[in-house]
Amino acid sequence: MNRHVVVLAALVALAVALSVLLALFPELKGIRILLENLLIYITIYGIYVLSLNLEVGYLGIPQFGKVMFLTIGAIAVGGIATKLMLLIYQSVVASSIGVSPLSNIHNYCTLYQYSVISIVNQQLALNPVLGLGYLLFGIILAMILSAVLGLLFAYPAIRLKEDYLGILLLVSAEFIRIVTYYATPVACGVNGAVIPDPFAWAVGEERTLVFLAASALFLVVAFLVFQRLGNSPFGRALRAIRDAETAASVFGKDIVKFRIRVLAVSSAFGGLAGALLAYYFDYTILGTFLPIYTFIGWTMLILGGMGNNVGALIGVALYYGVSTLLDIYKNSLQALLFGADPTYLEYVVFGLAIILVLMYRPQGIVPEKPVKTVDLERIRKSTKS
Repeated sequence: MNRHVVVLAALVALAVALSVLLALFPELKGIRILLENLLIYITIYGIYVLSLNLEVGYLGIPQFGKVMFLTIGAIAVGGIATKLMLLIYQSVVASSIGVSPLSNIHNYCTLYQYSVISIVNQQLALNPVLGLGYLLFGIILAMILSAVLGLLFAYPAIRLKEDYLGILLLVSAEFIRIVTYYATPVACGVNGAVIPDPFAWAVGEERTLVFLAASALFLVVAFLVFQRLGNSPFGRALRAIRDAETAASVFGKDIVKFRIRVLAVSSAFGGLAGALLAYYFDYTILGTFLPIYTFIGWTMLILGGMGNNVGALIGVALYYGVSTLLDIYKNSLQALLFGADPTYLEYVVFGLAIILVLMYRPQGIVPEKPVKTVDLERIRKSTKS
């Protein structure tokens, strides 16, 4: 197994163990909650940025619409998987509130959904296996829908130049956000969709810890997948296409097929991140998936290092670490800013950081490294032996 995967798994296990250890000291509750939430954000957005790195860092696609796959993941969970749970417990809910939850979707979204989901959570607390199935169904559905959407965008990616493709992806993400936000049947529109908790059996603070362990597991799996892809002949072909598309084509690389595969795989993992976000908050409102989240992902990737999965994760951790510190000390910083509102200080700090990185270290904190391939002589010796 790749040593980076082992190190990541060890760090994740250490973080979870530290959170469990802090739970033994009630006076440190605030620190534990802060740490757990920070780690959950890092694990979810780690998956998101790893998928962006495959498109941008390895293949060079100007992916300015990445946030649309967070939206698709949220739709899969809040708009489809949630309705499936309502169908499963339809009779239980109807006997409690006197009306079928899906008989009138507008009334459900505006009047009943909080009480209905509360009833569903009570049932899920008694059936953890169904909760796990519901979690996996939503995630798999999110990945499938996102992969299909990624395939649809592969066709204009074949024909359009990079700058036009970037604009198309940016506009498409905003189009999907606005249309789904005002469509009540999708995920309760402007009201937002309340989502059943797949970990309803976990009581109180245990729920956050269980979710952290689950999201960390998905991060390790995603990292393993992207590391294997990056270090395989497939990953080397992507770098060749990125650096010299014409030369790669001359040497027999099918540019179209590689772009299709990359967009499908990276989009699927983007949908996974969106599904995890929806499950984490037990609520989703599609209008919140603004274009800024695409460029936050780019910020993390630029800081950490494009074309390097370890660098991508370091960029995510750095971004959320600094962002958390700025949020904690924003009131103290206001005095240094001569009374100015520190709310948008985060954008200023990371804007300056991007400028400095692009000027003095454009390869990022962890630069892209050449792929180590097996020496031909070693292959011959191993085959002889």
